[in-house]
Amino acid sequence: MFDADALDKLQDLTQAANIGHPGTHVPTMLVPRGYDLVSLEKYMENPGRFRGNFATSSIEDYAAYVNAEDKSRVFVDIDSMRAKGFFDLGTHLDPGHADHTATLALDKTAPFAALLNADGTAYGQKDLAAWIEDWNGNIEGEDSTGDSMSPNQLAAAVRRIEIKASSESAHEDNDWSASRSGLDRLDANTGARTPAIIRFSCIPYEGLSLRTFALRVSIIADDQKPKLKLRLIGLEAVKEEIAQEFKRVLASHLGANATLLLGNFNKG
Repeated sequence: MFDADALDKLQDLTQAANIGHPGTHVPTMLVPRGYDLVSLEKYMENPGRFRGNFATSSIEDYAAYVNAEDKSRVFVDIDSMRAKGFFDLGTHLDPGHADHTATLALDKTAPFAALLNADGTAYGQKDLAAWIEDWNGNIEGEDSTGDSMSPNQLAAAVRRIEIKASSESAHEDNDWSASRSGLDRLDANTGARTPAIIRFSCIPYEGLSLRTFALRVSIIADDQKPKLKLRLIGLEAVKEEIAQEFKRVLASHLGANATLLLGNFNKG
């Protein structure tokens, strides 16, 4: 005679058998444990479908992977300099699982990262002179009259800055002087030539073209030891140009089977 537990288990097995195949391409079965759906894929010689995400920072390697697939849709986020391709997205009538993807995330080059870090930074004389010398292969200067200055001339001019105090009743504020109080004024003097612009040339991201960025040099003369502040001119416009170049370069590397779209796609 069966006890109550045995009868319940027998009933569960009978119901599971009657339900039959749950209707999925991945082998599964119903087991009488609250009727959980259990995948047997891990026991198969081959998986039910290809899954995975290829990730790289190289445009060439990304294109090689995408072009090896039969069909893909690539979504480009120009704000973050990233692209994500889907190879099994399907359509709204025949949707795919969207779990075979390839991601491209461009990394800033070391010079470009150094340039962005310098933007808005107030340097001491020695620190700015050292920064100029560290990146002398990327730098050219321009003085207040528009004449060019070599990296060595720039660094020397920065080191020569002197602060002089004078009394003045009028207030004026510009790149190379600032009022400290109503009657006291601090002026910066570099001698014969005053650095005005630093031009910094670099490739911002690997695979894109060389660009020249302009940094305006101004002085914060509110102490006996001056600070020199660098500001990138037209940074937002330059970022837009770089992003558009990213899209063009990526499009030129992708084959006819890849559809390139601006934006992001998130699986619902």
